[in-house]
Amino acid sequence: MALNPERLPAALICLIPMAEKWGIGDDYERESKVRSTSTEELLELAHCIDEISDEDLDWLSGDESYAPKPSKEYLAITNLIMARESAKVKLKKRKI
Repeated sequence: MALNPERLPAALICLIPMAEKWGIGDDYERESKVRSTSTEELLELAHCIDEISDEDLDWLSGDESYAPKPSKEYLAITNLIMARESAKVKLKKRKI
């Protein structure tokens, strides 16, 4: 899935590679991928938004969150955030 950087706030453009990889819309498929990934990749995923400010992430709760059909960019970033949270749980279970 190729995401359009022009549809994202400037501060979130750096997340495109991760969102293209982890922004999986299907919960089962996303969890399956997270479950089967290496610890190294889970660490990368778990920390992928560490440098993004809360103000920049507020875009996720803006106007597009109410859209009947959000953009694929919005959905990919949202799903990336869900994958990130899952990765953090998996790392905790692995005691890392």
